[in-house]
Amino acid sequence: PIIGEVAFNKTKDTIVIEKGRRSFIAEEFRKLRISLSFLGIDSFHKKILITSSVSGEGKSFISTNLAISLSLTSKKVVLVDIDLNNPTIDKILKISREDGVTEFLEGIKEPEQIIKRVKDHENLFFISAGNILPENPSELLSNGKVTSLINYLENIFDIVIIDTSPIVLVTDGYLLTGLCDATLYVVRHKYTPKMLIKRLDRNSHINPINNPAIIFNGVKTRGFFK
Repeated sequence: PIIGEVAFNKTKDTIVIEKGRRSFIAEEFRKLRISLSFLGIDSFHKKILITSSVSGEGKSFISTNLAISLSLTSKKVVLVDIDLNNPTIDKILKISREDGVTEFLEGIKEPEQIIKRVKDHENLFFISAGNILPENPSELLSNGKVTSLINYLENIFDIVIIDTSPIVLVTDGYLLTGLCDATLYVVRHKYTPKMLIKRLDRNSHINPINNPAIIFNGVKTRGFFK
């Protein structure tokens, strides 16, 4: 199912959600936030994985703004960057990448040592990908420690949003989807190759994605209604 559409962002701002700010694109994120209940997201099912086909589809843009939107409802939200191949959320939020997921997976840091509070967003917390990016992220994610991290976060936060690498390029998303309650798959208008969506549909029998739904990003208006 397509549970949300986000219009093409002409402003080039990476953060489009602010408290008290009303805009067309902010309203689309509010609709998306409400639509999560149709995927069974509630106080007991709170772990959301966000992925896409290839880089450039706006996956991290969606992850960040959805997390901010959810935090405005007084929910305690943690945004986790587990895109260990090309992390970008730290740049969007302007937070240091030091001490993150990689340091925890390698046994250098404990969970409470890698959680950062996001300035200007009262209920939003962030875990970066880490400063030491591994040569083979998939092997590091397979050591079992990521499960304990997600379980820890589930116990102290109302919503856990995990941003991971594009699923067509690497297997990280397939490793993480079974640990989450829903998987949001970002598709970008006039950018995502249709062939990759067909391949995703075919592969779903071999590598199933848990409770998937599509977010259609970068939609450019057309027709007489614009």
